[in-house]
Amino acid sequence: MNTSDSSESFDTLIGAATRIEGRMVVNKSIRLDGTIDGSIESSTDTQVTVAIGSTGLVHGDVRAHRVLVNGQVDGNIYAREKCELHETSKVKGDIHYGMLGIEHGAEILGLMVKKIEATGAVESVNEAKDLIDRLNN
Repeated sequence: MNTSDSSESFDTLIGAATRIEGRMVVNKSIRLDGTIDGSIESSTDTQVTVAIGSTGLVHGDVRAHRVLVNGQVDGNIYAREKCELHETSKVKGDIHYGMLGIEHGAEILGLMVKKIEATGAVESVNEAKDLIDRLNN
């Protein structure tokens, strides 16, 4: 993940040698190259990007406006706008997204649940199945 190719700026950088235990609440974009044992969350009224570098590892859920994964997430991803899974990414959990980009080589063990604008975000697998049934009828 090359941040120089993007106009995105990251106010916080967590280096590869850093390990954090606990829930993180972020109000500005963050780049993670270390390990977090806990969730990463941003409020719904912010446009925070969480970028997980190739050495980054999250053991917990990630909730943000945009989520860019090059490393590993062992938990669910809730990306209000967009989720990008780069070729070295590994996700063990469900992905809830507005838009989704997946590069060849990305690994996903979980469901991919599209946020439908007319009905709002789908919060559970049962809601996703119900929504699919309604759309097919």
